[in-house]
Amino acid sequence: MRRIETLFIALALAFYLWFLNRLGPADIFAHIKLVGWGIGTTIGLEAVARVLNTLGWRVTIADYPRELSFMRLFQARIAGEAIDYITPSAQLGGQFLMAVMVRRKLRIALGLASVFVAAMAEAIGQIGFMSGALLISMRLASAFSKLFWPVMGGLAIAIALAAVFFVIQMKRPFSMLWRFAARINFTAAATDELKAGAAEADALLADFYRNHRVRLLLSCLCYLMAWSMGPIEIYILLKFLNQPATWQAALLVEALGQLIERATFLIPAKLVSQEGGKALIVGVLGYPAGIGFVIGFLRRVKEMVWVLFGLAALMEHRLFEERNGRIANARAAHDTIELDGVEGRRTI
Repeated sequence: MRRIETLFIALALAFYLWFLNRLGPADIFAHIKLVGWGIGTTIGLEAVARVLNTLGWRVTIADYPRELSFMRLFQARIAGEAIDYITPSAQLGGQFLMAVMVRRKLRIALGLASVFVAAMAEAIGQIGFMSGALLISMRLASAFSKLFWPVMGGLAIAIALAAVFFVIQMKRPFSMLWRFAARINFTAAATDELKAGAAEADALLADFYRNHRVRLLLSCLCYLMAWSMGPIEIYILLKFLNQPATWQAALLVEALGQLIERATFLIPAKLVSQEGGKALIVGVLGYPAGIGFVIGFLRRVKEMVWVLFGLAALMEHRLFEERNGRIANARAAHDTIELDGVEGRRTI
């Protein structure tokens, strides 16, 4: 599997370099300079999307602990997204990291169940956005007709992936993971506590879908609004690049770009979908292909800024955990010394 992932990454990088050379680096950098500090606007829009994503996760936690702040939840969310961005984990590694980062305030079973439900809501919100954007953009029929079947295929893949993910959640996934880990003699998994935690997480998943459908709907709406920040960003970048911008075109570029990203989700850092995908889409819509490449590149810059924010949040969390661990060890050692002293006096 690792060899296949490496091959995908190598091919994506080769395509990236070929595309950059074909379009002309000088023209690309001239357009980037034209946008200048306008990239700050897109970074700010991404902040709004990230807050909405965190709110979508927050809504899925029915028994939310008061001691867990929204900022800590936000830090866990952006850290998980950073890990998903830079690793070919199919967005699973980041989900587990999110639950682990808040485990001191939110018990791990509830954390795992909530991030899985939130991931399901995010997928539904994305499908809802893409479907709505494509319907609104139907007036661009002449351009859209060239991509009709690829678009339908991409939408079908997105729906199929979401359906498979839901079916997996109904099959007691955490207990399945525990049994797999125990079968391969993974020592850490062979504990009754972990087995009970996996069973509790599975029960919480089933209970949420059965009794908290309103919360699921609210979470889907939060993610739908977060995905809707994308067309606003496309529209702003087109304006900065002195290109004719319409909301229909911005919606179509974003929706088709998300379809490409969904189809290539195993490739980290969006190496195929970002620059190459945007260049293809805007080229079909009548814009210069270089404009699409620049838009994709600027979005990558924005995303890398947020990856750095996420990794910084993860580093801060680990330093915080280490400090708490040292404090706990010091207290335990102090209590042991006091206990030994009491026992010594009793013996005397």
